[in-house]
Amino acid sequence: MNDGLTIFTDNLNAAWYTVPVFLNTMIIGIIHYNGTTCDFVNSVVVPISNISTFVYNCIDLQGRNVIGLFESNATCSFYSSNEQIVFNYSTQDNFIISINEDNTAIYGFAGDFLFYYELNSTFQLSVWPNSLNISPLAVDIGANIDYAVVVDYCQLTPAYAVDCDFIVSLNRSLSCPNSTNAFSMITPNQFAYSDPRINQYLTNSPHYSAQTVMRVSIAWRTRCVLIGVQSFNMVLLYSLDDPMHPIGTRQNGIELMDFDKSVAWLNDQGEKAVILANSYTYSNYQWISSFMHIYDIQSDGFSDSTQPVLIYPNSQQILFRWLVPELIRLVCSSHGHLAIFDDLGIPATIYSTPSGTYPNTNSTYFTSNTVPCIRGTYRNYTGIELCVPCSNGTYVYSNSCSPCTLPDSFCPYGAVEEISYSTFESIEQDQDYFESPENTVFDDILMQNIFSFNAQSDHCVLVSPITCVLLVIALGTRSIRRETIRRGQFVADNSSHRQFVVGQFFAWVIGRNVN
Repeated sequence: MNDGLTIFTDNLNAAWYTVPVFLNTMIIGIIHYNGTTCDFVNSVVVPISNISTFVYNCIDLQGRNVIGLFESNATCSFYSSNEQIVFNYSTQDNFIISINEDNTAIYGFAGDFLFYYELNSTFQLSVWPNSLNISPLAVDIGANIDYAVVVDYCQLTPAYAVDCDFIVSLNRSLSCPNSTNAFSMITPNQFAYSDPRINQYLTNSPHYSAQTVMRVSIAWRTRCVLIGVQSFNMVLLYSLDDPMHPIGTRQNGIELMDFDKSVAWLNDQGEKAVILANSYTYSNYQWISSFMHIYDIQSDGFSDSTQPVLIYPNSQQILFRWLVPELIRLVCSSHGHLAIFDDLGIPATIYSTPSGTYPNTNSTYFTSNTVPCIRGTYRNYTGIELCVPCSNGTYVYSNSCSPCTLPDSFCPYGAVEEISYSTFESIEQDQDYFESPENTVFDDILMQNIFSFNAQSDHCVLVSPITCVLLVIALGTRSIRRETIRRGQFVADNSSHRQFVVGQFFAWVIGRNVN
């Protein structure tokens, strides 16, 4: 990846995919292998500067090692410009390439040979036998054309190989690169007896293994090197001026691996490191989780206690909706853009955004979009990190934290402006408990409730015992009047009977309400 183009390859479908680094893009160009002799592509590199070309190395159908170049005359329109075969060498499992800063040449490292491939009209290819006794796994030249760092395994005996990383001098006089210095690497005997990594060793380094992949990234501005040793679940930080003593290390605990499946410097400033913090089981290499960590090494250092300044995905920057959770690779451009790839080979790009904004990954495109900082947060530099709140006693003003100056100001964590306490209205929140009634005798309470009449609501009137009593009396009186009018006389016996019925009903109502 560079600031204008992202390239990735798919050996299952025999194609390269090109994604231009544009905002809100769903453009993907497809270049099929049938335009070349490739059967399996090992890797692909692009120039550091914004040039629409890329170089690949691959294995053809006859098992030969191939190096080739594609150039572009329009967006996503590439054509094969040159392809050459490295003759007289067998198929190489560990076959890596890197491009120098001025984009004029490619250096290649394999188990059996080294080569120099000029990117000009002559496309001269110089090949030498590998006299370094290494099985290279990763290389980075970075912004330098004199030196490269190669991470690899050294085969000490036919049944035992160890990590051995070198600083390699790149002789532009078309002579074979040679090793100038070695890094002091981690060894199994440095782990505790109970740590399963103490038994970690490699028998046959020339053959590829997913569990033994290593990564390297150089920041030439600070002369710092990140080396990821996947089998030890560890990332090591070195200075090129003192490769025998690591500046710092960070690991992800025992019984796990793949914390360092991919490492990179976020931009060409060499201040922040990006690590693909995967977790796989150590025993059977089963995936558990994938996160991307960013560490501010210049400010916080680098150790097991160092906390990342950003973990992706998070609640604000969710995983791109088309990505699967298992991430396998990340790369960065010189301006801080970040491309990530999932286990299915699907890409997504998180753009570096200006101050006062942050990249939103809840997008329908292959790229993030730029959104303003949430109220009460700020970020005063360009990057992919989230905006952060101001501390207590300050508030966000003009994309920075301004101290509160009012004598009675209210400025909590994440304040959006300075407010005086006098603007707040005091609200009494205390509530008195209900007082107990004066009557505590059950009979008194019963009689008090029977003859009480609460007219505050229709429901209270309807269920009141006195309402039932008045209703029955009214009905009884109406019946007596009708009987008197019909017979013209008052029957004492019937009246007594009705009074008896009313009394019985009255007693039933009282008993029902008491229960």
